[in-house]
Parts: sequence; C-alpha cells; structure tokens
Amino acid sequence: MSSPDLGSRVKPNERRIRAWLASAGEASRTELARELDLPKATVAGIVADLIERGIVAEGASAQRAAAAPGRPAHVLTLTGPPPVIAALTWSADMLRVTIATLSGQLLAEHTSAAGPAMERQAAVDLVLSSLATATRSAGRDTSRLAAIVLSVPAPLPRGTGAPDSGPGTGRRWGRGPGWLDESLADELARRTGSTALVENDANLGALGESVFGAGRGKPHQIYLKLGRHSVGAGLILGGRLHRGTTGFAGELAHVQVRDNGPMCTCGGRGCLIQTVGTELIDLAQPAYEQPLTFASMLSLAEAGDVGLQRLLGDVGRSIGRPLADACTLLNPDLFVLDGSIGPAGEQIFRGITETIDRYGTPATSAAARVVMGTLGANAEVLGAVVLVQQATERILAAAGS
Repeated sequence: MSSPDLGSRVKPNERRIRAWLASAGEASRTELARELDLPKATVAGIVADLIERGIVAEGASAQRAAAAPGRPAHVLTLTGPPPVIAALTWSADMLRVTIATLSGQLLAEHTSAAGPAMERQAAVDLVLSSLATATRSAGRDTSRLAAIVLSVPAPLPRGTGAPDSGPGTGRRWGRGPGWLDESLADELARRTGSTALVENDANLGALGESVFGAGRGKPHQIYLKLGRHSVGAGLILGGRLHRGTTGFAGELAHVQVRDNGPMCTCGGRGCLIQTVGTELIDLAQPAYEQPLTFASMLSLAEAGDVGLQRLLGDVGRSIGRPLADACTLLNPDLFVLDGSIGPAGEQIFRGITETIDRYGTPATSAAARVVMGTLGANAEVLGAVVLVQQATERILAAAGS
C-alpha cells in the first residue's frame, strides 16, 4: 500500500530533520537535536546544507516572539507549500475527500454520493475524480500528496490468527461498502504514486480527538463511534493507539450481551450490534409511518420526540454496560463520544454515564469521565493527519521528498 521507495536519494538524518519540520511546522536547531537525539554539530551541518540548497529557510517566529518578548526567536521551516494529505471517509452513502496539512489545517473537501453496492471500478473512478477535485480546490496536485488515508468502517485483520472475512468465507465483518478496503488503497497508490494507508474509522476518530480534540493531554481514553449499523471503539492506551494482536481491539459491536441471541456476521451470537443496530430501528418503526433510519431517529429525537429520546437513552445504557467493565479492565481517563451524532447524542451520553456509574468498580468509574467529542465529522480526518504524522519519516522517504 505504499509507493516505490525513492528515499535513498536522501541521507537518513537529513530525512529525519525534514520529516520533523514537515510535521511540527517549525523548530530551532536545539529542538531538532533534542527531539531527534542527534549531536548539535550534526544538526548544524545538515541544516546549513539544506538552507544552501533552498530546502529550509531560517527566520524569526512571530508566534514565539509574542510569547517571549525580547530577542527574536529564530526557527527553521521547510520552503514551499506545506505537505498535504488526503483523507477519505464514508458515511450515510456519501464519500468525503478532505485535503489537510500535517499541522491539521483543513484546506478543501469534496463530497459525492457513493452507495455500498457500487461496482469496484466505478468506485475507483469516483475516488480518483474526487481526489482530483479536492486537491485542485486546495491549490495542489494529486501527484504531490504526501499520503492518502482511507477510513474504513470495518475491523482490519492483522497478524497471525486474525479471522478471515475475505471471499469464500460467506460473510463480511465490515459495516461499510465492500469496495472501501485495502485493495482500493493499493490501486490509489499505484495510480497516484502516493503512499496509501488504511485504518479503522473508530481508530482514526480516537487519534483525532486525542491530539486535536476533547482527549488532549489524556493518555488513556476510549473513543466511541456510533453509526447507522455500527458501534465501534478506538483505544488510546499510554498515549498510543492500541489495535490488539489481530487488529480487532475496540470492536465493541461484537461484545456478547445476550447468551442465546441471533447469529452475528462475526460468527458469534447475541452481539451488542444486534441490540443497538437493526433491532433498535425495528423497535421504533411500528410507531412511525415513514421508514426510519438511525440518522432520522437522531433528527426526530433532536426535534423533541420523547419516545425516541427514551429509546436513545436505552441505547446508551446498553453500550454503557460493557464500558463499565472496561473501566475495571483498562482504568481509562476518558470516554469520548462521537461528536458527529449531534445534540441527540445527549440522550445516549446520559445513558452511558448512568450505567458506568452504576456498574463500574467505584475506584475506576469515578476516575473516568464521559465527554462529547469536539471535532464532530472532522475527528476521522484529523485522525488521518495524526496517523501520517506518526509515519512521516517513512512516508517522506517513499515520496523521495
């Protein structure tokens, strides 16, 4: 899923310095030496060469000067436009392509209808067209993207022992379109020459909120992603994303809540998703003439529908029960609820909080706060930025910048 390695043109320590500047935006020589654990003389020599070649510029930092009046603070920055990434997210049959800098500035976006039943080639063509439109709007070119990140609403099996959900298994673990997968990333990498990364949507939301949103400064947190057919969690433990041995950590949807419940796509029975997914809509539908969806239920609850508000509270309590156990097992600082579900999420929020308080071990539940995410629909996009930040050195090496 990565483009050919052209990074041999650049010496390793030079590549590390350029990668750090690309991610941080600016830094002094002293900061580079400290953060990269390099001798100051080595940094000074490489920086002098980069300045001479026009790759790095040195100047006063207005932000630092304002913070500490007196002698102007001189910093190093990369010349030219800052590197940008493209984040591809999918929700409610809509594909969204967002262009962002590595500092988290969102430059442009393009949305288009993209149903789950779309044929693969049509999906590839649509994604490439959307990428071109979004990058043009941002004043960039597709061939110069530092990376493309696909947010996938499905677990991504990793390592030995991971359950198979591929062709011939008779089932798909995923909640989203079949064309939004690792093979699409391979095709995009081949067609654009950019590195293409794939990550679970809840994991990206967790990364975004932990760095740019409600979870800043908290090393242990659980992000809760709610969707039309999904309940997922992204785990940040010790300040790092935790995927688990086979990549299924955080699949809250497949926690068993009913011993003899219906068969699930994961192969288990009585999974949480059966309670808060299709069954939720089935419970509410008899009271309404128009067909309900999870999105329409949220809208009606937000408009004051008392019955649906109570039902969403029940959803929160169903989700909160396994989270109460997670308090004891993981002892997190925070539970961050997906902010994109809007004001109606307050009912779910209350249900989760009540249940954690009731069933969690007091020493752990008292320490864990439940908060609403602050990034809304941008949580996954900014999570893609964080993902690329963490892999900047390797990505810039592959891009040969």
